[in-house]
Amino acid sequence: MNDLERMCSEVPPPDATAVAEGRRRLLAAARGDVPRSSEGPPRTRRRRSRPLRIGLPRMGVRLVAVGTAAVAIAAGTTLAQLPHGIDDKGRPRQVIPGLPAGPVANAAELMDRAATAVESRPFTPPRPDQWIFVEHRQRFPAIGTRVNAPGVRLVTHIERTWWRADGTQVARTRKGHYGDGRLQIEDGPAGWKHHYPSLAALPTDPKALPGAMAAKGYLDGFDEQTARERAETLYLEYNAILRNGVAPPKLEGAIFRSIASLPGVTLRRNAVDVAGRPAIAVARIIDGFLHYEILVDRTTYRYMGERIIAITDHTSTGTDGTWRVKKGAILNLQTRTDSGSIVDAPGRIP
Repeated sequence: MNDLERMCSEVPPPDATAVAEGRRRLLAAARGDVPRSSEGPPRTRRRRSRPLRIGLPRMGVRLVAVGTAAVAIAAGTTLAQLPHGIDDKGRPRQVIPGLPAGPVANAAELMDRAATAVESRPFTPPRPDQWIFVEHRQRFPAIGTRVNAPGVRLVTHIERTWWRADGTQVARTRKGHYGDGRLQIEDGPAGWKHHYPSLAALPTDPKALPGAMAAKGYLDGFDEQTARERAETLYLEYNAILRNGVAPPKLEGAIFRSIASLPGVTLRRNAVDVAGRPAIAVARIIDGFLHYEILVDRTTYRYMGERIIAITDHTSTGTDGTWRVKKGAILNLQTRTDSGSIVDAPGRIP
């Protein structure tokens, strides 16, 4: 599976106006971990192995690809992060008060800046009867694609989601491969990663967060996992929470800082999102063959989305058949274009 994406390496970041306009135009759909209306809080279940999770729409195991992976992924290209302008003395301008200007030094510094940025965002907790609005866009091959190759047909999934703050309902509009854009409202408790009361009850101390999640049964089989498996589990679960866009800012900040403490997390300076916009990312190898990137805006340090790239050939066999992926293929590319906006009714756009 060869990807056809062209990676932008030396593209200067857009100004604030361009970023805002781009986010209004882009929609995103990340269906990973989205529960059916009948699902309730997860039950603790012991297991010794876990299936591959890459944040895709629910339809069984699926491999996705969107364009050609740059050879620089495995090589770890380190282009300098471009500063957001300079002041009258030729120094990089400070983008966010309290944060240093200029490029970040490593993954820990990037996550600290992202945490500081999200924690400084004004936030009023929603009332139980209000709705949390999120937008996503995602690209991947059509259902049934088992071996991705040059010229594979890609589909686009666009989704707007309204999560009721008390966790009792969810509303969606889906456009593209999985829907016609009509609003659908479902009743039933949300899974914990989409349930605002559950997320708001988690500690905002990054050191206490993994233990609290495990104690509540949110990390399936965590007690039986090796240290490497635990790091992978936390990395994936943290990104799922960020992707969903329901968590309060203080918890997002704790997640960013906790990600920085995980072993194997590295910095990637020249990433791009689904629209080709330059990003900076933290990355980790998952399941031995996936380079999993969490994308952050290079100027505002907001969470943008994710990109998953195969670094070796891999074959996966499950109940729905055998799937093959080739080294260099991008398995998933998605962008979260709006999150955290509070509205009074489903279907309303902030």
